[in-house]
Amino acid sequence: MKQLYLTTALSLAFFGAQAQKTEPLYEAYFSSPENMVQDEDGGYHFATADGFRVSMSDDGYYKLMDNDGNVLEEGDTDEGDNNFVRHGKWTEYYPSGKRKATGSYYQNQPYGHWQLFDTEGNPAAEFDILVINADDGSVAYCKAGTELVYDRSGKLREERFFRAEPYMGEERIQVDDPETDKKVWKKVPVKSYRPKPFGTWITYNPDGTVEKREDKKE
Repeated sequence: MKQLYLTTALSLAFFGAQAQKTEPLYEAYFSSPENMVQDEDGGYHFATADGFRVSMSDDGYYKLMDNDGNVLEEGDTDEGDNNFVRHGKWTEYYPSGKRKATGSYYQNQPYGHWQLFDTEGNPAAEFDILVINADDGSVAYCKAGTELVYDRSGKLREERFFRAEPYMGEERIQVDDPETDKKVWKKVPVKSYRPKPFGTWITYNPDGTVEKREDKKE
């Protein structure tokens, strides 16, 4: 069960990290344009105050590296309105170079099929993030459907099911500050969704037989 607990922690850590990554890359890393160094190929790079290194190609391909040169994140961006948001395929890595997560973003929101990997690079979990058009006209993103969890040998360990549960949450948007005439972040209430366990969760033995079934209550 230790591997299962590690995978659950990895999944929770992933979603915690994604919650921190919903601000545009410009706000996170491009707030000091005077530190940018132009590259010969038309892109640029610079070091951040916390010791990381950022590079951006002329076609908007982004890389974040640690101070040892190890790539931690890379993927496509949308540079509209100088937001530099994640937009397209994205990959995260452990400092060792092993993959940590792969998936896609749409305007800085993770969506579609995602895969997580353990520190050895073995598959740990995979699931889908759905795009939901809420009644109030807003768009929400939520893990829903089937999640598969694997053990270290790559065998299916657990099959989980989730549905999107609505709740009132908050969203950060940029608005004009009349006092400074600059863009500032503001929290506004929105109808959001979160994954809620439902249906029958199945745990498997190493030989593929069913170890247990657990019905999730409404």
